[in-house]
Amino acid sequence: MTSTAILVHGVPTTARLWDGVIARLDGSRRVVALELPGFAEAPPPGWRGVKEEYVEWLIGQIETVVATDGPVHLVGHDWGCLLACRAASLRPELLRSFTFGNGPIDEDWPLHGAWATWNIPGEGERWMDNLDVDAMAKGLLSAGMTPEVAAAISWRNDWNRAITLSLYRSATNVGQEWAADLRKIVVPSLAIWGSHDLVVPIEFGRRMAARMGAEVVGIEANHFWPAQLPEVAARELQRHWTRAESSPYTILTQPRL
Repeated sequence: MTSTAILVHGVPTTARLWDGVIARLDGSRRVVALELPGFAEAPPPGWRGVKEEYVEWLIGQIETVVATDGPVHLVGHDWGCLLACRAASLRPELLRSFTFGNGPIDEDWPLHGAWATWNIPGEGERWMDNLDVDAMAKGLLSAGMTPEVAAAISWRNDWNRAITLSLYRSATNVGQEWAADLRKIVVPSLAIWGSHDLVVPIEFGRRMAARMGAEVVGIEANHFWPAQLPEVAARELQRHWTRAESSPYTILTQPRL
């Protein structure tokens, strides 16, 4: 029996990131591309935009699907990778399989330059206030975005610029906080990683994969591989999902401690 797939985007994208992938899947499974709160639309009242809040929200979304469809195939890219990894480590019994890519959870990963700036009160806000979104979108094309995905980047929305600062500031020590728990991900797992990503090199994907016994597939793409090589991503996802669905392993009933 096939399982529903849930796809989670990152920063500064929206669910549009997955359009090309979904179009190239064979249609045999239900696919849900989630919109993270505060990205394509304004955040709900009281939303703080910190990583724990997003993880709790994501687990709630997964639980809703599991209640009707059973355990799901979870896929995360960039910040969606980090959030999905955390959800998978806390609630592996909700998953049929797990796929992640180009989002680092590692004690030794250095914060990139923009992240370091965003962490400084006042400096981060000035960075966002001075952001030329069209120029940024054009620059992201070189990282694998398509014009369609670049046109929909979340930073076109003022609220998302503030959300981005909150999210990154909550995650300065995310490697130290979350990396050890990757070992609790005990469902069939796959890393799809853009091997030309210079911001989050594939070596970090290999290190993360080693903690959970995941397969690693490096593809000839930059950071935004779902947009850059959707046909390859769709092929690898379907291969992984089919293998997981045919596996005789027993779905967990509770997290491994």
